[in-house]
Amino acid sequence: MKTLTTRELSRKTANVLDALERGVTFELRRNGKAVGYLTQTPPPPDRKPDWKAHFEWLRKQPATNDASVLAEFEEDRRRLRAREEALGNLK
Repeated sequence: MKTLTTRELSRKTANVLDALERGVTFELRRNGKAVGYLTQTPPPPDRKPDWKAHFEWLRKQPATNDASVLAEFEEDRRRLRAREEALGNLK
């Protein structure tokens, strides 16, 4: 990979484009810091979520028994309250 300053790019644009056609990749620098890359290959496309497929997948999932989940939370709450009372933290 070759490095290229913004000044060189503005002065030698045609030469840089010719080199890109030949497959040369450039790292573009401004004030000594890399700001981007010039390459023949396009960047990968932005991947957007397929919400329709996601919600279709959710619909196919087995229904949960909310009562059992709530009972489990209630049991945890009771256990924690009993522990706090035993430690004397609740009045």
